[in-house]
Amino acid sequence: MTDKNTNNKLISKLFLAREQFILIGLTGRTGSGCTTAANILENASPEFPESSFIRYKSENYFKNLDSKRYEILRNYATANWNSFFSIKVSDLISGYLLNLEAEEVVSFIAHYTPENKEIPIEKISQIVKTGSFGKNLLTKSHVSKSGLRYKEYHDLILNHDKEINGQAIDSNAFVKYLRLIRKFTRDFKKDLISLETGLYVSVYQAAGNSIRKTGKVQFDYQSADFDPASVFHLPATINRVVKCLRKSQSKVFIVIDAIRNQHEARYFRDRYSAFYLISINAPEQDRNEYLQHVHKFNVDQLNAIDLKESGKTSDEHGYFISQNVKKCIEISDIHIFNPRNEIDNSNILKAQLAWYVALMLHPGLVPPTAMERTMQIAYSAKSNSGCISRKVGAVITNADNSVQAIGWNDVPQGQAPCVLRSIDGALNSFDEIDYSIYERTNSDFRQKLTEKKQALNNHKDDLDGRNCSYCFKDVKNSIDSKENQVHTRSLHAEENAFLQITKYGGVGISGGKLYTTASPCELCSKKAYQLGIKQVIFIDPYPGISKDHILGIGSNMPDLVQFRGAVGRGYHQLYDSTIDYKDELALLSES
Repeated sequence: MTDKNTNNKLISKLFLAREQFILIGLTGRTGSGCTTAANILENASPEFPESSFIRYKSENYFKNLDSKRYEILRNYATANWNSFFSIKVSDLISGYLLNLEAEEVVSFIAHYTPENKEIPIEKISQIVKTGSFGKNLLTKSHVSKSGLRYKEYHDLILNHDKEINGQAIDSNAFVKYLRLIRKFTRDFKKDLISLETGLYVSVYQAAGNSIRKTGKVQFDYQSADFDPASVFHLPATINRVVKCLRKSQSKVFIVIDAIRNQHEARYFRDRYSAFYLISINAPEQDRNEYLQHVHKFNVDQLNAIDLKESGKTSDEHGYFISQNVKKCIEISDIHIFNPRNEIDNSNILKAQLAWYVALMLHPGLVPPTAMERTMQIAYSAKSNSGCISRKVGAVITNADNSVQAIGWNDVPQGQAPCVLRSIDGALNSFDEIDYSIYERTNSDFRQKLTEKKQALNNHKDDLDGRNCSYCFKDVKNSIDSKENQVHTRSLHAEENAFLQITKYGGVGISGGKLYTTASPCELCSKKAYQLGIKQVIFIDPYPGISKDHILGIGSNMPDLVQFRGAVGRGYHQLYDSTIDYKDELALLSES
């Protein structure tokens, strides 16, 4: 008979990798609470609140079976907690800045002050040379009282040609170096804010963009040549810190605060199965009030930050080098809700972190919530979309989350989706099923397609066999010199789901719910309102004016709720059991 200790060891082996290494990347808009979440994860013994103490708008946050789920996960997280080490991206950007001479830093700050703000160059120079930057010892050949040379560790993480030798890394000394560079960032932030409230954000955002474009911080990065390899320079630096920590410690949990470029998120996802991208989302009003009252940002500064983080940029290479929090949230594995209406109350945030860390350590401890399992259906449905711009999925349920219809953005049934059509097909095949009379006969349209084909032919070797699809709406709008959304060939996912019910004779959905992996546009919002939808659950945090203009008016206003939970890859990672729970308990109880 196998003894109990042997069974314990066998089960521990099954979960060994999860117990030794977890890598979390936090993302979210400025002011949403990424740093607060990182601080909770860094705590050696956080006190996770009981479900009865977790309330939002005078109601229990966890209701019905979710409160039972939470208590199980809370107990497991408490019994198996291991504090995380926080790698702050801003600290590593500081490392790049510290490689510059003082005059270069002065020029960079002067070049990237917030718009409509002028700071005398003399003031910038004085604070750089006499403040925290001028006093730092991290990049100098300085030996600390304990004999540590911090410059060696500084060079190790920033010089990607250096080999990382685990035996040569003193864990305590390396952590000490990281703590000191964090202290420098805090002090340098105070220096910048003393010059102008929004200066720290604008300078560090520009520095991040410069690193992604050139591999270093330089004031004229916007006019510099783009080095494609530099897109991953910053995450590669973060990864060197991760490797150093892993080589010097047998067990390490790490949280990255914060990832705001989607390519950096994918960098870690491609390299670590234990990586989870977690978005922290705060209600817009709470977030704005927090930034205005705590950080003293004005409305113009808030708008400037939102624009920087939205992914909208005029930079030729902006898709690769700019922050795009919207996209980061869209591809997140886990979405966490963080109300900021009470500054000192982090119970809801703590509870959700306990929930998902417990599942990272032990997948399948509890089944997913109703919101999670329904959104997962919508998330899976979006893969069916043949749209080449973006893929969206939608699910309509009744009030009890029973699925009534599923939809995704695609052309009407019987037509060929854009991803299966091509420029060559439109110009040469004259297929009456795949291409419209307009596409086959309109001279302006065909001329524009011919121009697109010629442009693609100039890069034929780079296509590597890819199908040259085209977006009809974009081509038509370029002819008309307008931005007209009516020319899209595809139905919206929400619209498609509504029509499925009509098409196949479904039941009424008044009082039901609409789940969407994006957020409903103004047209779909009107349809949802007319159909009596009472709750709209969405992932995309940028719903345009549909909330304020359509859903937030009248006597039958539906609730607009940002999704909370695991979805996509994260859903399966967290809720697929490693071993059936019955068998696990049986093995543990054998004597």
